[in-house]
Order: sequence, then structure tokens, then C-alpha cells
Amino acid sequence: MAGEPKVVTTTGERPGILTSPLTMFQRVYNHRRLVRHFVRRDLKITYHGTMIGWGWTMVEPLALTAVYWIVFSLLRGQDDSLFVLEILLGVLTYGMFSRTFTGTTTAIVGNSGLIKQVAISREVFLWAIGGFQTLRFLLSSLIIPPVLLIMGVEMTWTILLVPLVPLGVQSLAMGLGMVTSILHTHVRDTSHVVSILVTAGFFLSGVFFGMRHIPEEHHDMFALNPVATYIELMRALVTGNWEVLEPIYVIQAVGISVAILILGSIVFVRNEAKAVKHL
Repeated sequence: MAGEPKVVTTTGERPGILTSPLTMFQRVYNHRRLVRHFVRRDLKITYHGTMIGWGWTMVEPLALTAVYWIVFSLLRGQDDSLFVLEILLGVLTYGMFSRTFTGTTTAIVGNSGLIKQVAISREVFLWAIGGFQTLRFLLSSLIIPPVLLIMGVEMTWTILLVPLVPLGVQSLAMGLGMVTSILHTHVRDTSHVVSILVTAGFFLSGVFFGMRHIPEEHHDMFALNPVATYIELMRALVTGNWEVLEPIYVIQAVGISVAILILGSIVFVRNEAKAVKHL
């Protein structure tokens, strides 16, 4: 009835700092069927009523790549045959990161109606977004082999490792999203700040350029951005060219991503019960 106080169900006592990551993964595992349900739901809703359905996961990055190629290649007189492929791989990788980060930021507020009515672990909504965007990335990646054939680029066995890229990218995006999702329940401006950061990151993460385009003395600084390193890793896996990507850069990116994921889970698990009271 109108006027009745809203009821928010907590998901248990506040875990300790050291046990928070384990609590997070245990909750997600216990609700894995619900996570899969939300992933399937988002997939159906996103492409419901369209003529080519899931085909848009491949058409969208191709269309964006064509636009960027016209702007950055044709207009600038760029004659590098691999430039288009590098842009495509950058768009795919950064697109997964940006959509996961922005989506998880607003996940709690966006599902406030359901959270107020049903006793459910709030982690489910964030991990469902991560799962959906990972599936979307994998479906989009199906266009890579045909593009390589059309461009006459030799395929190597390392292309089979492309599905491992989301592990690092999504660890980073989910970790950041867990922190900002809590902040967003307190300050609604958080989503706008994240949107600005994601847009800036698009131009700073090497979507239109890479390590081979910048002086070698700046590679270490460039690699401090984990997303940039994952984009370079994606390119190396697809083209088989590992000349500029040193193993230490990948190890560094994975370490940063795991650390942020752990930090994000601690912040989220210890604060989500109080945060939903602001919905």
C-alpha cells in the first residue's frame, strides 16, 4: 500500500575484509542458474524483433571499424594494410570493457525495483552483465577468421586463445564496476563520471594506435593501462606478431586486474547491504 515503508532484505552479516572475495564468489556460484537466466534474458531483449538477431554482434563492430577506418585511414592517407584489423580488434576489446564497466555501475540502481521486492544477492546483477558482455564479445569474435581470410593474413594457432582475453578484461571492468555501483547508490552523478572516463579511455587505450606506433621508451608507461595491454594482447594473438608486446606487460596487466577485482569484491560485499537502503 502507498505510504508503507520499503523493505530491503540484506544478504547476511557483514563479512570481514579477507573473507569478502570468497563470499562474493560463493554467492555467485550459489546463484549461477539465476546469472545464466539474466544473461539469456539480456541477449533476447537486446536483439528481440531485429531481422538478423545475434548477427548484430558482428555487424556493429564491423560498421564502427569501417567508420573509424574512413576517418583515420583514408582521410589521413594511412596505407598500413593491418590498420583496419587493429582498429577492429581494439573496438571489440574496448567495447567489452566499456559496456561492462558502465553497465555494472548502474546495475544496483537500475534493478532497484526487483531488489526491494525479492531477497536476492545483489552480485547476481553485476555478474550477469559481465557474462552477457563476455558472450557478446565471443559472438563478435566470430568475424575475425573471415576478416583474416579476406585480408590475406595468415592465421596462427594463437587465435584459439582469444577466448581467454575476457578473463583479464572482465576482471578489471567488474572490479571497477563493483566500486562504482556502490558509489552510484549514494551519488547518482557517478554514472556520468564513469561515462566521461570511458570515453576518454577509448582514445587513450590504443584503439586507433598501438605500441608499434609510439617510441619504445614510452612502452612501459603505455602498458600501465591494463586495457591498452589487453588490446595489444588481442592483436598479438590474432596476428601472431609478438615483437612489441613483452610478457611482463601481460603479467602486469593481469596482476592489476586481479587486484582490482579483489578490492572491488571487498568494497561491494562489505557495503552493498547498506547501499541498497539509498535506493
